[in-house]
Amino acid sequence: MNLLPTLKLRILLSYALVALLALAAAALLLDRSGALPLAALRAQAGPILALSVLFSLGAGWLAAQLLARQFGEIISGSKRFAAGEFDYRIPVGSSGELRKLSETLNFMAGHLGAKVRDAELRRLELEAAFRDMSEAIFFTDGAGVITRMNPRARQLMGAKGFEPEGMRLSGMPGGDELSSAAIKALSSGGPVAFEFEPGPGTVLAVSAAPILEGGAVRGCVLVARDITGPRKLETMRKDFVANVSHELKTPLTAIKGCAETLLGGALEDKEHGPGFARSIYEQSVRLENLVDDLLKISYAESGKASAEKAAVELKPLVAESATGLAGLLAKKNIILSNLVPDGLAVSADRDKLSQVLINLLDNAAKYGREGGWIKISATEEPGAVKVAVENNGPGIPAEHLPHIFERFYRADKARSRELGGTGLGLSIVKHLVELHGGAVGAESSEPAGALFWFTLPS
Repeated sequence: MNLLPTLKLRILLSYALVALLALAAAALLLDRSGALPLAALRAQAGPILALSVLFSLGAGWLAAQLLARQFGEIISGSKRFAAGEFDYRIPVGSSGELRKLSETLNFMAGHLGAKVRDAELRRLELEAAFRDMSEAIFFTDGAGVITRMNPRARQLMGAKGFEPEGMRLSGMPGGDELSSAAIKALSSGGPVAFEFEPGPGTVLAVSAAPILEGGAVRGCVLVARDITGPRKLETMRKDFVANVSHELKTPLTAIKGCAETLLGGALEDKEHGPGFARSIYEQSVRLENLVDDLLKISYAESGKASAEKAAVELKPLVAESATGLAGLLAKKNIILSNLVPDGLAVSADRDKLSQVLINLLDNAAKYGREGGWIKISATEEPGAVKVAVENNGPGIPAEHLPHIFERFYRADKARSRELGGTGLGLSIVKHLVELHGGAVGAESSEPAGALFWFTLPS
């Protein structure tokens, strides 16, 4: 904004005021006829000039004071704006250009204040995301020195009792791989991604990207994400597919072989033909059981399953569940003892609890000794009822106990497949019990037998 016209106008007005004052002084010397005596003009020239000068200086000083005050308010307001006081407003003067200048600065302050508030809100949002996100984030300068890291990164690197800022990544616990990635990103000017294991059972996916300013690399940002869970799920998925394929292959191979033999002429063999047909039937039953168990565990793990709880008396349900195992128990001459106290009841889904009992009793019978025994008992505990199924079979080696409820896990694989188990029964038990809010466990002191237990909230 050009203030020169305003200043020139004020000066011209001052000169005009002086001229008017001089004319007023001259008018005082006019005689009655309207003439200006030369002698009187000469005699009063000094006083007239002095008065004119005084009035001119007074008018100029007044104009300068007004300008100085307005300029002072503008300068003071500008300093307050520079200090971040965007809510302050410069008093608007009456002068044209200075008034416009004050209004413009006030508008600019309001606009900047809104921008600053918006930027502060964005900063707080980013700070919250940086602080609370599950990924570990590291910032380094161009030399690979840590400038900042979020709490997850501190936890991941074990930064306790010291400040990592100012340290090199390579100097941090387990930071060699991260430092290598940062160096590659800084030197190449492009992103780097890789996976590594900082410790047993932990897998991290790391991406490093350079921070560019005007085409120059100024630093690096690294993001480390814990992918242990997804990797474990992927391994479980592969194992599951492999186990299912293996479980399906065995009965399918038997069925195919028997069918080919029958088609090759054994169908007319009245002595051996029925045996092949019986084998096909038995293997188809095995396939049916496997599919049923797969459907059960899939539904249990889907999150859609629910337990329709009601009061269930345990002892009659145990007796009912054991009925279907009568043939197997008789074949192996196993004695089943129902030691559940009379009248003991739990709040449970009757059908699902029956499935739990059937699977545990079936497992105890299959792996029990010829002429052995199975005992099922129940005791009341604080807030729960504990049910135990025990046999005097060969027992379970201690190293297998932590995995016994995993899908397709078998302590003795050869014997399990010989007995026709699917490897899913105990896993189904675990899911159904946990659906009720209970827990499962197994104990064994090889070769003295095994004990499987589960609890249900009372």
